[in-house]
Amino acid sequence: MKNAIVRTFTELATAEQARDELLLAGFSPDGVELTVRSDETGAVQGNFTVGDRPAVKGGTDYKDTFAPTHQQAVRDCMVTVSAADPAQADRAAVILDRFGALDPDSAHRPANRRAGG
Repeated sequence: MKNAIVRTFTELATAEQARDELLLAGFSPDGVELTVRSDETGAVQGNFTVGDRPAVKGGTDYKDTFAPTHQQAVRDCMVTVSAADPAQADRAAVILDRFGALDPDSAHRPANRRAGG
């Protein structure tokens, strides 16, 4: 994918809106991929070192402590666009940026500046 554009979103609904906008702009459905990483393990989903005792969180059960998040709360949404040429890649980037997409490549992020400088 020489002209691939990859952007991430913190909300699935926003990623879906961006994908829809790309399709409305004429991008091929085969060239616009939306992937969501949902992982039910780790501290985000529950506290595996404490367990699910009644004293924890006032006696919650499995669904509150260990169950995966709802799709709307997923934080790792990625849109990948396979553009035909650099101009189309630029158009895709503009559309995705309009929806607040984040560039996962740190080389493309603006340099952090100190306040007042």
